[in-house]
Amino acid sequence: MSRKLESFIPFGLPVLGGLLGVIWVNLNKFDFINPVLGIGLGAIAGWAAARIILTIIRRSRH
Repeated sequence: MSRKLESFIPFGLPVLGGLLGVIWVNLNKFDFINPVLGIGLGAIAGWAAARIILTIIRRSRH
C-alpha cells in the first residue's frame, strides 16, 4: 500500500494543487489575477508539498 501511495504523491499533489488554484481564483474574483497564474502556483505548491512528503517518507523508512 505504501508503494502505491508513494507513486501517487508526485502526480496527485500537483494536480490537486492546480485544482485548488482554480477554486481559489474562482472564489476570489480579482481583476488583476490571471487564472492560469492560480493554476500554475497551485501546481508548484503541490509539487513542493509532494517533494517534502516523499523526503519525510523516505527518511522514516531508513
